[in-house]
Amino acid sequence: MRHAEPADQNEHQQTPVDPAPAIEPSIDVAAPLSPNEHSSEIRNIYITRTAGKVFFHNPGDGKDYVCSGSIVNSPAKNMVVTAGHCAYEDKKWMEKFTFVPGYHNGDSPYGRFVSYNLGTLKGWSDGNSWGYDTAIAVVGKNSEGRTLVDAVGNFANGLQVGGPYERDVTIIGYPADKDGGREQYNCQGKTAKASVFFPNQVTIGCALGGGSSGGPWLVDYQDKPDGTGVGLVHGDTSNGDIFHNLRSPYFTDAGQGNLYRKLANG
Repeated sequence: MRHAEPADQNEHQQTPVDPAPAIEPSIDVAAPLSPNEHSSEIRNIYITRTAGKVFFHNPGDGKDYVCSGSIVNSPAKNMVVTAGHCAYEDKKWMEKFTFVPGYHNGDSPYGRFVSYNLGTLKGWSDGNSWGYDTAIAVVGKNSEGRTLVDAVGNFANGLQVGGPYERDVTIIGYPADKDGGREQYNCQGKTAKASVFFPNQVTIGCALGGGSSGGPWLVDYQDKPDGTGVGLVHGDTSNGDIFHNLRSPYFTDAGQGNLYRKLANG
C-alpha cells in the first residue's frame, strides 16, 4: 500500500440544505478504556496507539487509498471510527479495509486488523452530505489472534455526542503531505460551528492534509509518553479547504450514537 493515495476530498462549496441540528446535551456513549490513572496535565502530544492508519481498496476506480482512524471502546473490543468516505463512496463499500493502530514509519507495532463489517450514516450513503461523513469498522483479530483493544494493551478512546459547537479538541491523523503519511501528526485548538454552507459540521484551523480523513477529534484527551493516550472521540476529519480549515460532522446521539450501538457487539 506504499503508493496508496489519500482519500481526502478538499472542499468545493455546497449549497445549504438542512439547517444544523439544535445543540444537544453531551452524552458519553462509550467511556474511554485505560488501566492507568490519567494525569490532568496536557503536554506535547506523543504518538498514541489508539489512533492509526487505514488502508483500503476502492472497487469503483480500482485504486488503493489511505485514511486515518481511531479505536473506540465497545463490548466486542474491535471498533474503529473513521470518515464515511473512507468506507463508502459512490454507492460502493470499500474493500480490504485494514486498520493499523500506532502506525509509524511503515511499521505495524500491534498488527493489522481487517474489517469484516462496515457501517455509515444514511446522510452520507444516501445524501453524500459532509455533515454525516462518519463510518464505523468492525475488525477481526490480528495475525496473533488478538482483538484490537487487547493487542494495544487494553486501551481505547470513548465516544461522546452532543454538547456545544465550541470545544477544545486534539486532532490526530496521518497527512500525506507530511513525511508521506508515515507519521502521526496533530492539531489542538477550539472548534466552532461551520458556516451555513456546511450544515451539521464544526470547523477548526488545522493544516493536516490528505490522508488525515477519519482521524479522531478528541475532547478531554489525556496524553501519555508511552503511547497510551486516550480521550473521547467527538468528531472525525471529513473535509477541508485551501485555507487550512478542517471540518467534522457534529456528532449526535441519533446519528453517531445509534451507529455505535448498532455495531457495538461486533
